[in-house]
Amino acid sequence: MNKKKLYLVTGSSSGIGLALCRNLAKNSSNFVIGLARTNSLKADNFQFHAIDLSDSKAVLAFRFPILDEYQSISLINNAGMLGEINTLDKIDVNALETIIQVNYTSAMLLATLFIQKTQHLNIQKTIINISSGAATGAYASWANYCASKAALEMLSKCIEVEQKQMEFPIRCFSIAPGVVDTKMQEHIRNSSLENFAMKPKFEELHEKNQLYSPVKVAEKLIQVLENPSQYSESIFRIQVDG
Repeated sequence: MNKKKLYLVTGSSSGIGLALCRNLAKNSSNFVIGLARTNSLKADNFQFHAIDLSDSKAVLAFRFPILDEYQSISLINNAGMLGEINTLDKIDVNALETIIQVNYTSAMLLATLFIQKTQHLNIQKTIINISSGAATGAYASWANYCASKAALEMLSKCIEVEQKQMEFPIRCFSIAPGVVDTKMQEHIRNSSLENFAMKPKFEELHEKNQLYSPVKVAEKLIQVLENPSQYSESIFRIQVDG
């Protein structure tokens, strides 16, 4: 019996994460595990794991399946949240930690567990951390989101440097998908102009139908997952047509 390919996807309940799981589950040679708080997807080769990624104890309690049963293993840290859109002089400090936990801490914990569980396996192993233009560009009223995405991108760089020294290396990518039509974009458009001066820019992108489709983004990410050795750069932004 041919071994399946294993994919673990965080934030699988909507947006890019859901599109990824749906696409991957169409292939019977794949086995997909979705990690999120809720789920609507059903497929014979899809397994949902309910988890609150803002809770470090819950993340550390996650148990990987028996990994030597697979021909390749991939972790996609896709979960992310923008949180309160406001400048730091007015923001609710009690909510700041949740954003860091979801956007960075949970991803770092899962990546570390993934590395420790798979380092000895001589198979294709890939980590994709979903980044953002906010990882390198400062946005007023997005300080916490920008900082958490910048941290995630640096983590990706560090993993790549470490893995180059390993006998059975793991590829790690930090990929920014551009402006995607997700719930996060709805959140931005529903924000106050007083709190976010760039709101009109995002409203215009939506009105002109210039947001990327999560389905198209998922297709591009799968190209990387299927052929990681073809990508010499580990930090990049994917280009999507429509």
